[in-house]
Amino acid sequence: MTSIRKFSPILMIALGLVSALVLSGCIQKKNPTGNNWSDVRPLTYTDDSSFYAGFSFPGSGSVLGSEPYLLCGNYGGTEVVSFMRFTALPAEGDFYIPGGYQDSTYLELSLLKRSPLDEGSIDLQVYKLDQSWAADSTSLILDANLTQITLEAFPVPDTVSTQGTIVKIPIPPAELENWRSPSDTLGITLAVKTSAGSYVEIDAAESGKGPRLVFKYRNNDDAADAADSEYQQRTTRDSYRIVGDAAPLLADSWVISNTMPSRIYLNFVMDYDNFRGMPEDEGELGPVLSEEQRKRATINLAELVFYVKESHYYSASTPYQLRGDKVRDSLDISVPVVIEDAQLATGLTTLAVLRADSVVVNITPLIQAYSSGDSAPWGVVVRSMQELRNFGWLELWHFTDAPADKKPKLRVTYTPPFL
Repeated sequence: MTSIRKFSPILMIALGLVSALVLSGCIQKKNPTGNNWSDVRPLTYTDDSSFYAGFSFPGSGSVLGSEPYLLCGNYGGTEVVSFMRFTALPAEGDFYIPGGYQDSTYLELSLLKRSPLDEGSIDLQVYKLDQSWAADSTSLILDANLTQITLEAFPVPDTVSTQGTIVKIPIPPAELENWRSPSDTLGITLAVKTSAGSYVEIDAAESGKGPRLVFKYRNNDDAADAADSEYQQRTTRDSYRIVGDAAPLLADSWVISNTMPSRIYLNFVMDYDNFRGMPEDEGELGPVLSEEQRKRATINLAELVFYVKESHYYSASTPYQLRGDKVRDSLDISVPVVIEDAQLATGLTTLAVLRADSVVVNITPLIQAYSSGDSAPWGVVVRSMQELRNFGWLELWHFTDAPADKKPKLRVTYTPPFL
C-alpha cells in the first residue's frame, strides 16, 4: 500500500497553485487589496457655501508660572513683564563687588524670538521688585513696587536663534550689594521690560536655560590678595505678568490671539447630499447616500480650511496649534456671546505651519458625530493652544467678506459603507 506521506508534498504544491489561482482572480486592477466584492475607496468633497454664523469672543486663562519660556513685551496694546527670583546670595553687608567688575556683573538671558526687525529695534530695561510674589499670582504685582536699576537701555541683537541667543545685561554692582528688600529678605527679584512696540521670548527655568545672575565678589574680611568668589545662579522662580484689555466681541470677524486670548465661533449647514457612493465612471458623481448609508460611512479626515487675512507672528517656520471644539448645545447666535469651556467638548489639536496663507483645523470626530447622527451641528469653537504663551495672533478671512478664493472651507474625506 502506498503511503500517504509520499503524496503530501504533491498535495501541498497543488493546494498552493489552487490558492494562487483563486487570489489572482480576486485581485483586479481597480482593487489591489484583493477584495472581490467591493471597489469602495475614500472620496473627498469640499464645501465653501454652507457657512452661516461666525464671530470672535474673549477666552480665559491664567499664567501658571510653569511655562517653558518667558514673555516680555509692549506690543499690540498689551504689556508683558518678566519676573525672575534669585536666592542664596551672599549675606548683605558681608561682601562687596570690587570696582571695575561691571563686565562680570550681569543678568544672562537666553532669547528665543524677537519682534520683526522691520518693526524697529528692541531695548531691554531691568527693574528690582520690592514685593513678595508667587509664580502663579504674578498678575498681582504692582508697578509701584518696581524700581528701574539699569543705567542704560540694553539693545537686543537683530537676529535671534530659535536655539537661544545669549545676552548679558549689565547690573549696577551697588544694586546687588544691597539686594535685600523689606518685603523679600531671602532673595532678589528682577523684572525685565522691553521698549514700546516690541517683544522678546526668553527661555524659562523649566527649559534648563533659564535666566542666570552672575557676579564676582569678595568678603569684607578677605585679604587684599584673596581670590574672588563668584555668585552664579539660575532663577529659582520665574513668570510673567500680562496687562491689557480683554479681547472684544466681534461680529463678522475672526480673530485668534494669544496674549489677550481671542477665540472664534462658527457654524455651517451640513449638506448631506455631498455624501455619495462610488461613481460608475471616472469623473462622475456617484449616487447620494441614503441616511442609513451615510450614518455607516467612515470619516477618514475632516478639516476646516481658513485663509489668513493678517498675521505678524506665525509663518512657515513658526508653527501654530489650533483646536476645534464641538459646541454641546444650541446657542442664541443673533449677537456674539462668550462661550464657556463647560459648553464645549474637546476636539483634536492641529500642529502645523502656514502654507500658501492658509491654516487648517482637524475636526474629524465632530463631522463623524454629525454624519452618524450622534450629535446635532451646533457649531465649532476654534482656539489657539498657545494662549498666554506667545505673541501670536491670526485674523482669518470671514465668510461674509472673503474674496472668492479666500472663503473658508469644510473639506471631508470619507469612505462609503461596503454594503
